[in-house]
Amino acid sequence: GVLSRTAWAGAAPIPARMDSMTPIRRITIHHDGMSPFTQTSADASRARLESIRRAHVQRRPQPFGDIGYHYAIDPAGRIWAGRPIRYQGAHVRAQNEGNLGIVVLGNYDQQGLNETQKRAIIAFVGSQMRSKGIRSSHVATHQELAATACPGRSLQAFMITARNGRLA
Repeated sequence: GVLSRTAWAGAAPIPARMDSMTPIRRITIHHDGMSPFTQTSADASRARLESIRRAHVQRRPQPFGDIGYHYAIDPAGRIWAGRPIRYQGAHVRAQNEGNLGIVVLGNYDQQGLNETQKRAIIAFVGSQMRSKGIRSSHVATHQELAATACPGRSLQAFMITARNGRLA
């Protein structure tokens, strides 16, 4: 169940602005950090993703070639394909090589995760770990790699707990 980027993206990626992905050896979890987002409709998630994509490709002074994340998880637990996996992400400055970026839609400094999201994160991140041979010690949050509040207090706390036994 990963929803294709064609289900939401308003434009194709711009390959000239992206590097090819190297073998994936790390996963990094983010929140979008915008306003709280608790809507469970697919249409609301589509609009949120497109808003993020547009902001990333219009970014100044250095615009991205697409949304910076490879996957997104919405409040209904749906998994959305983002930047094509053949391209390196744009989600952790100077640490994107071989790094799979997953964003959880919402602002987890201002909201908590619901149970559906928690189950989706465990299942999806776990499946990516297994398919790519990544240990839980190589699953990080953005703030563990850079000076940022991302992924917010509640998602950070959840990820610490998840890595200590629920991800495998």
